[in-house]
Amino acid sequence: MWTTVFSIYLLVAPLAVLTPQSARKPADALLDVLVWGTHIQINPDAYDPALKVAIQKYLRKAMAYRSNTPAPSGGEAEMAYAAQITYERKLAALSDDPRAADMARAFVQSLRPCYEWEGFHDCPEREARFADEYSAKHPNSPFSEYLPLLAAHRWLCTAEGYDYERQPAEAERSRRSYEARLEIALRTKDLLLRTAAQRLAARRRCMANP
Repeated sequence: MWTTVFSIYLLVAPLAVLTPQSARKPADALLDVLVWGTHIQINPDAYDPALKVAIQKYLRKAMAYRSNTPAPSGGEAEMAYAAQITYERKLAALSDDPRAADMARAFVQSLRPCYEWEGFHDCPEREARFADEYSAKHPNSPFSEYLPLLAAHRWLCTAEGYDYERQPAEAERSRRSYEARLEIALRTKDLLLRTAAQRLAARRRCMANP
């Protein structure tokens, strides 16, 4: 399962440095930067000009983001904090809306994302449900175009968690939710998000193949 790998994805320094080279295929790198966070390595030069510009803009905004969430010290609190700041950053970079940073912090503080999924369904399902509920309550938020992509990805991860737990009915239910959210994500006019959604539709996996 993907327990160890996902733990590595989340247990990163809040100000992780982006390097120009990536072992991932460009299509996977773009999707993974958007759904996991900007600690994922990506090379903007690997993309067509319009997409390259959009990626560079997103990365500049992400790396300029500074959270005012107080940093704890020690143990699991530090790991949870790293996951929270990663989440804040990827949300805040999505929009030029002056509300984006504050709303990203509020989103993450309400969600309190897990810093380790351990291969089970519960953490990704909680994120998927939260994204769905947030979209319904805040249809005009700075994240409105993004959340269908995030929810689609998290529902797919949830389905794989249920597969791991040998709960086929729940896995099928989660995949139906994935398909419904993906259909919305594929219709966005945002080039960055639409390209990522197209890759998720083709990949049909929570994580890229190693």
